[in-house]
Amino acid sequence: MKTVLFHVGMPKCATTTIQDFLTKQGTWLEERGFSYKKHPDDPTERQGNAAQLADYAMTGTPAQLLDHLDFFLNCDGDVVLSSEMLFALGRGNGFETIQQEVLRRGFDLRVIVYLKRQDLWIESDYRQHVKDANLWDGTFADLLALRRSKHTLDYHFLLTSWAKQVGHARMRVVALNPSQDEDYAIDSFLGLLGLRRPVDVSGGKRRNKSPSASAAEAAREVKRRLIASGISPGEVQQVIRAFLKVADGVSPRIKGESLLSPVARRELLTAYASSNAALSRDFLKGKPAFDDPEPEAEADWVSPEARVPMVLAGVIARSLLQGQDKEAEIEPEREVSFLERIKTLLHR
Repeated sequence: MKTVLFHVGMPKCATTTIQDFLTKQGTWLEERGFSYKKHPDDPTERQGNAAQLADYAMTGTPAQLLDHLDFFLNCDGDVVLSSEMLFALGRGNGFETIQQEVLRRGFDLRVIVYLKRQDLWIESDYRQHVKDANLWDGTFADLLALRRSKHTLDYHFLLTSWAKQVGHARMRVVALNPSQDEDYAIDSFLGLLGLRRPVDVSGGKRRNKSPSASAAEAAREVKRRLIASGISPGEVQQVIRAFLKVADGVSPRIKGESLLSPVARRELLTAYASSNAALSRDFLKGKPAFDDPEPEAEADWVSPEARVPMVLAGVIARSLLQGQDKEAEIEPEREVSFLERIKTLLHR
């Protein structure tokens, strides 16, 4: 029986890395009986081949949804559909229309979910919110509170919602951990397809990398001022991404470079310990989902907010040195001067 494999995310869990590999290896996949193609009318970019399908499922008409799905199902082999936008369909019965049509057309289906430990995921989520063309300018604490209120970090709850629609037997769950090698996301995905990566093909560089905590927090402060000025979200994103290219290069690389303090990290993971245990039991055949966090000393951690002035000072200094000797050093007195000026601006 032919199968449709729905790779639904989660967001910030190597989704773009996997999609880039699938796109580049489309011919190789087709030779092995898998179709990964994009609808010619899909206007999205770098969001996988099922972003438009997910949008129709959420906001379109049934006719639009079924017509779009028909494009993918008219094939001789198995089908791979990927978009982190699909993840939202796990709530309620949002996936039901798609599932019914897939089964009616004689396919079986699988739902593939990638997960990242809650503390690591929320930090990546925050950095993405800062980078994106949206009007989000809230703090990290604001976003964490929002995600907790919507149960986004309760992975067992989320996957149980999916399982109620498609059944546990159709769920495939992969946990990502820092201890895994850089090709793990690709290799594990291919393993779910029953394939092995060719020895002469690398998994590819990790895509959509997040900025440092310091750079992200400085960018959020800049973004807040840009939004207040009234420019469009697209313009905000353009400026912020240009800013981050410089800011990430001047951010101090020190111990404790994280948005969560060691105490806050432990508290967050403790809050979801029972959910992760249930996740392991019900979806991972008893295998622990996540590595324990590395030991951190509270004294090493400095809040990203405290480093914002230094990052902004570095960005200004770098811009002033453009066109000069690239090896030129910033005089300590000059750096302090920038720091004081930025502090004054931030506290007006």
